[in-house]
Amino acid sequence: MVTSEQLEAFDMLLWHRSGAQAALACICDESSITRRVQAVQKVFGIKLIRSQELRCVGDVSLLRLQRQVMQHARFQGKAELRLDGTHLIRRHLALQPLQPWRLGPCDHRGSAVFQDFLKDRLLDAWITSSIDDAPVGRGFTVIRLWDWPWCLAAHSCHPEASERQPSLAALSRYPSLSVPSSHYPNFAAQLAAKGLGRGTSMRRFDRGPWDRMADDAKTLVYGSCLSLADHNSLVELEVDLGIPGGESLVVLAEWADHPALLQLLDQLRLLQEQLQSRFPELVGYL
Repeated sequence: MVTSEQLEAFDMLLWHRSGAQAALACICDESSITRRVQAVQKVFGIKLIRSQELRCVGDVSLLRLQRQVMQHARFQGKAELRLDGTHLIRRHLALQPLQPWRLGPCDHRGSAVFQDFLKDRLLDAWITSSIDDAPVGRGFTVIRLWDWPWCLAAHSCHPEASERQPSLAALSRYPSLSVPSSHYPNFAAQLAAKGLGRGTSMRRFDRGPWDRMADDAKTLVYGSCLSLADHNSLVELEVDLGIPGGESLVVLAEWADHPALLQLLDQLRLLQEQLQSRFPELVGYL
């Protein structure tokens, strides 16, 4: 087995995908992260390979056992619990006191990655903004937080920004953000059915929000009342996409009634009340 310090460095590297960011999370330097990660690979006889994500190659059964022990320690208050989400909710979560939870980078990495992180016990809870791509069954508990409708947006200098109720046919002349089906299969399919999601793709490791892809004054992007409120350059187009959105909290079923999770839900309930005071279209469930 390895020390808790070594395993934390290994997990932070996988979670943050960057040695520099992992060092910030562990409050150490990058060389320490490298040494600790190497120690984990040596003890467990595994190797980290970077493809679309960093992944472990080799027999990870012992690694999973130690992660299980460390997760139990976190839920017993021995260390911070790990929470992640999407860029759509990042700023609102970052302003909320979430102790004893540590908030992750909130990147758009896709539902499959975060489900694997939960199953591997690298992550303790995840807030998804793609309701239709939340896991069903398979040992997960999904707690609906609040709903909002997905909207279509463009830069304020976009030719269609000042048009009243533009049709989807008219908007199809412009590129729109392509959401990879490998990330969010159901959401991507809903966009494709409306002729959207063609023309502009994001890099896999781009940490920025979707919204900035509209800066070319051509590309159409998707957002929520929460995300668009933080981008003065974006204009919501008068188009009803008819696609439901919102946030849900996903955890392993065994932790669904744990006091630490119930405490997190209490904190999210306060956030819901704050959001509803600003965004009347947001429907809460807490």
